Formats: sequence, C-alpha cells, structure tokens
Amino acid sequence: MVIKKFQAKTEAEAIVLAKKELGDDITVIHSRNVKPKGFFSFFKKMQVEITVAKDEEDVKRDTDNIKEGVAAIDAARAAAEERAAARESAGEKKVREKPAAPQEGRNIDLKADSKAESLAVEARLDNIQSLLEQKLSMQEKERKAEPQKVKEEKDDAKTKELMDFTKLLYNTLIDNEVDEKFANELIGEVEQNFGSNVNVEHILSHIYQKVILKFGKPETIEQADKGAKAVFFIGPTGVGKTTTLAKLASRFKLTDNKRIALFTTDTYRISATDQLKTYANIMGVPFHVIYTPEELLEEYERYKEYDYILIDTAGHSPHNTEQKEDMEKFIHVLDGVAQTENYLVLSATTKYKDLLKICDVYREMTGYRLIFTKLDETECHGNLLNVRMHTMAPMSYVTNGQNVPDDIEVFNPQNAVKRLLGG
Repeated sequence: MVIKKFQAKTEAEAIVLAKKELGDDITVIHSRNVKPKGFFSFFKKMQVEITVAKDEEDVKRDTDNIKEGVAAIDAARAAAEERAAARESAGEKKVREKPAAPQEGRNIDLKADSKAESLAVEARLDNIQSLLEQKLSMQEKERKAEPQKVKEEKDDAKTKELMDFTKLLYNTLIDNEVDEKFANELIGEVEQNFGSNVNVEHILSHIYQKVILKFGKPETIEQADKGAKAVFFIGPTGVGKTTTLAKLASRFKLTDNKRIALFTTDTYRISATDQLKTYANIMGVPFHVIYTPEELLEEYERYKEYDYILIDTAGHSPHNTEQKEDMEKFIHVLDGVAQTENYLVLSATTKYKDLLKICDVYREMTGYRLIFTKLDETECHGNLLNVRMHTMAPMSYVTNGQNVPDDIEVFNPQNAVKRLLGG
C-alpha cells in the first residue's frame, strides 16, 4: 500500500494532485490546514494537506483502523486550538484593564505560551499520525507477505512431488535391471536440466527422449554395393544364432525375393548343421558346411553374384583361446574380398556380468552390431540398454519367439523405452 501526503490551496485540488500521481483508486484518510514554511511564508496563504492511501484490495479494511486514530487526533487538535484561543482572549482582556507597558509585555508572553503549546500539541499529533501510518504500512506488508508464504509452501510440495517422481523413475529402471551407473546418469541429467518450475510430464518426456537417443538408430542388413554381402552371425552357444539366421534368410528369400546362400562353420554341433540344412532345403537355397577359412574363401567365389551369404558360426567359451583364434581366422578371411558385416547374437536372459565379458571378448576379434534374442522369456529388458551403453555397438534386430520367420523384428527404440519405464 502507498501512503502519501499532498498539499494544495483546497482539499479538492489536493485530491486532484493525488489522483494524478496514484490513480483514481485512492482513499483520503486525513485532511488538515497547514501553514506554508520558508522565509517568505508570511506572505503565503494557508494550504490544505491531505493524507491518502492507494486503494487496493484490502485498503478499506485497513483504513477503518487509522480513521479512528485520525478522529482522535482531530479532536485533540481542536481542543488545543480552543485552549489557545481562550488564553489569547483572556490576555487581550487584561491588556484593556491594566497600564499599557506592563500589559503589553504580559500579552506577548501569553501569545508566546499559547503558540508554544499549540506547536507542542501539533508535534505530538503528527507523531501519533506517523505511528498510525507506520502500523498501516506494516499491516500491508504482512498482507503481501501472506501470498509469498503460500507460494513457498506450494513450491515445497511441488519439490517433494518431483523428488518422489524421479525416485520412482530410478526404481523402475533398477527393477528392469538397468545398471545403477546408467540409471544415476539419467536421473542426474534431469536434475541438471530442470528447475523447480518443471512438472512430472516434462521429466518423463525428457527421460523418454534421452534413452531413445542413447539406443540410437538401428542398423540392419543392407545389400552390398557390389557382389554378395557376407554376413557373420557370432556369439556364445545356446543364444539362438541358427534360428535367428533362418528367420532373416526366410524374409530375404520369401519376402524380398533375394538370392541367398547359407554357410555354417559350426562343425562342433551336428544338430546345428542339420537344422540349418533343413531350413535351406525348405527355402530351396544353397547350403554348405565350411571346415577351413580357405574353403570359405573358395565358396564365396562360387556365390559372389548372389545378394547375401549368411554364415552361421560356432559358439565358444570366452575362456577358450584356441576357439577364439579359429573364429578370428574365419571372420577376417574375406577382408578385402567382400563387404562383410558381423552380428553379435545375445540372449536377453543372460546375466549382465556374463554379457559384458562376452561383448569384450568378441570386441577383441572384430566390430559388430547387436541382435538380442529371447525377449519373450524375460520381463526385464535393462540389459539391452546396458550392453548398448557398454559397447556403443549399433542395435539391429530382436527376436521374441521360435517361429520362423515371424518372431523377429528390427529393434524399435520407442518400444524398448516404454518397457524400461514400465509402460
């Protein structure tokens, strides 16, 4: 609230001045006559001084209190003026009854006393009025502080809500077996990028987009610029390499009408060889068992005019150095001869620590893209994000069943994030 005094010749002129400066919504809380001050005040006429308050929402309620005080001030001032006038009148009467010289001196003393008392009373009344105005100003400050207090309470409640929500997100990621390191990284980015004015929808959207970006755009098998593209399917035993190869081969042959040949270097498991041979016979495509890297090079030359040569490989233990060396020879024998791509096939049900070890072992041999199998056998898909963040290898395909060729699809980052965030 604004409280201010204005002086003019009349009260009406003073009100005009107040409205010109403060606007029409003002309230006059006091009015009085004042003598002009200064060296030439003797020649100036009496002026009217008004005290006004800016008319806001609660001004009428607040000014009722001060008007009561002002009424008391006016009554006291009137009484003081009456006493002064009475003294002055008594002094003039005595002047007429006594000799001139002594009576004039006494009259001057009476006038001086009367003036001094009037000034003292005026000073006290001004002091009382000032105190009332201060009280009114304090009331206004308290009134304005109340919304701020309410706002702070709301901000505290909102902060707690956001903290609870980010904690819920964190726990959801952990429950989906996302590595604690990556979960902390995601939540930390939320705290850095948002202030107190954010809402839960913004946080959820931010996390959603962040994880999509971390998965990246999937990279799939594309036809070579020239000659047959040689595609190696690598990975440990039991993850579904042979079935995954058969699913993709069926799509290339039956849906895309591509010319394909199927090879296998897995001479350790007869069942795997028989399985892939059966798929090849059903599709009517060439099939060969490859025993040495040199034989692989020879067979490639026979089919280099095809679109794709899909090569199944033997799974091996990360700790078997001999098998690892044999695998490297097969993978690199076509370097410089053909366009090659390597796809590391992993099961979503494998333990996280074992996945990291497998990824590191194959990374020592070659670069690769990622295929995850058996998504239908687990409800926790955090390992997809963990492996992607650990290797930064491109995501490619995922499988969710044994049916050939139906249960395979290109990795969809949006669907993966929805599963990670609980739908």
